[in-house]
Amino acid sequence: MKRTIFAIAIAALVLGGCLSTQKENSAQDSASQNAVGAPNPFKSCKSLADAEKAAGFDFYLLDVFEDCAIQVYRAIPKQMIEAIYDSESGDEIRIRKAPGKNDPSGDYNIYTEKSSQSVGGYEITFYANGNKCGKAVWNMGNYTCSITSRDRISLDKALKTAQKIIEMNRS
Repeated sequence: MKRTIFAIAIAALVLGGCLSTQKENSAQDSASQNAVGAPNPFKSCKSLADAEKAAGFDFYLLDVFEDCAIQVYRAIPKQMIEAIYDSESGDEIRIRKAPGKNDPSGDYNIYTEKSSQSVGGYEITFYANGNKCGKAVWNMGNYTCSITSRDRISLDKALKTAQKIIEMNRS
């Protein structure tokens, strides 16, 4: 009798352990599925025209400037256009345009220096560390544009790029 009770107790422990493990695995699977994060809102586009169509507004950009060439056009439908340039030195430069007055850059780094310069009636704000600009932002009518550089570009290059974009996009 004692052996039977002992065998039943062991079976209950083993079975309970299996059920517990199944519950833990199920909880882990559920947590893994929820931990994936938000989906990427950007849509890759074959051309600037496709990006403009997806975003619902125009943006005139340079195909090439200095040592940089466009590698990717992207859009967040009805919200933003982005062009990603790669330079010969390996830097990645992003130029964005979005409706509204908010900074569309997505760059939340802390910079030691902030300066502004007026170009063609538009106030460009530069964020830099020394002479290396990480971000430039300006409002143009009902839109805000930004330039960001992963490896930082000279303030002069950021200014010249912004000037060219302003010239190309005058309404």
